[in-house]
Amino acid sequence: MLAFSLYGIRDAFTGPVRFFAAQFKLQAVWFIPDAMSFVATGFFIWSFVFRRQSAWAVLFTLNIFTALILGWIFMSAPPPAVFSAIKMMVPIFLGFAFAGHSLNEVRAGRHLFLALSILSTIGLMLSPYIDYPWTGMTVETFGQTKAVGRVWWAGGAVRYGGFAGDSTMAAYMALFPFALVAKHYNQKLILALMIPIAYALYISTNKTAMGVAGLFFAYHVAFQFTSLRDRGLNIQQLLAKWSFALVMVPFALMILLSGVNLAEIDPMLFSMQDRINNTWVFPFTYMADVFPIGLIAGCGLGCFVYPMDYTTLGYLRVPVDNFYVSTYIMLGFPFIIFVVGAWLGVQKTKQYDKLLLIFMINVYAVTVQCYGPSTTTIFVGYCISDMFLTSTRRWRRRKRAALPE
Repeated sequence: MLAFSLYGIRDAFTGPVRFFAAQFKLQAVWFIPDAMSFVATGFFIWSFVFRRQSAWAVLFTLNIFTALILGWIFMSAPPPAVFSAIKMMVPIFLGFAFAGHSLNEVRAGRHLFLALSILSTIGLMLSPYIDYPWTGMTVETFGQTKAVGRVWWAGGAVRYGGFAGDSTMAAYMALFPFALVAKHYNQKLILALMIPIAYALYISTNKTAMGVAGLFFAYHVAFQFTSLRDRGLNIQQLLAKWSFALVMVPFALMILLSGVNLAEIDPMLFSMQDRINNTWVFPFTYMADVFPIGLIAGCGLGCFVYPMDYTTLGYLRVPVDNFYVSTYIMLGFPFIIFVVGAWLGVQKTKQYDKLLLIFMINVYAVTVQCYGPSTTTIFVGYCISDMFLTSTRRWRRRKRAALPE
């Protein structure tokens, strides 16, 4: 819980944390949540791989270890790249560690995440009127320089980053923590807060976040203000299950719309056109040429994600803006089996917040990679974590019980 909270604080206030840490020579503070997530990863592996012997936990953990070795070989990865790849993935294990539990069980956690949402909203709303001191700032990590500040989009319009320093991150931290805790507060207050959050997302110009927000508002109103409030579990589970159909969207679009000039239909579709014709498909065409087995086995942890920048293949990295595509590229076919497990695990999920987040994340992940900020990755693991509540021990008992005497 503490690690989850520290990640949330760090990602909501990336700008001031980076700025003041540099001012006071405390850059190491940035890595405190990462250190704690390694502990959470160890806890998850001990609890769900060794003690509970969850088949899905065993599959995913082995997949990560083999992908780490494969990525090291494929990218000739130096130590900073290997460490960055591990650091990128451990937040999802932190989310997994919430199997059978909800963040909302802890009152302080609820209050903190609501506060993060409100402050992120305020930060975005103030952005057009205040030049934050971290605007244009750069930081260096393992020899790589990263910018902290405004992001520009086609047409020259500013994408304001608020306290997070990045529009995508700021929009995420305004919306998703709010959705996580919304059920547990006075619903008139929640309805009132939806208005400034919607305006803040508009300021961020993040179209994906705005679309997901619209779906969330409709979802929340339906399940909190109608007759579905007391009998909506089955419908929530159904929506969560059907949202996994969106996993196939990028593959369908690459097949059906490859080469189509969507920008001629509407200039706002240019970014989608670029994904279909370039960034989604490039890793597959590249692997088909130089590493065909990677189409099935994946090309390893960190491949075509930001850890690749630390390798000699960094010039090949393109923004693969889809969580399932980018993860398949890294982990290969075993990840498809894992996604099937996540789909089956919906039936074990009873909490409102997890079912809502499965629905929201699957929509959001269509055009977002979800490996930055780390809080995004944690949310992915958190919402599907109940899939690990099965165990191979239980299966073996059933098998023995079914055998004739």
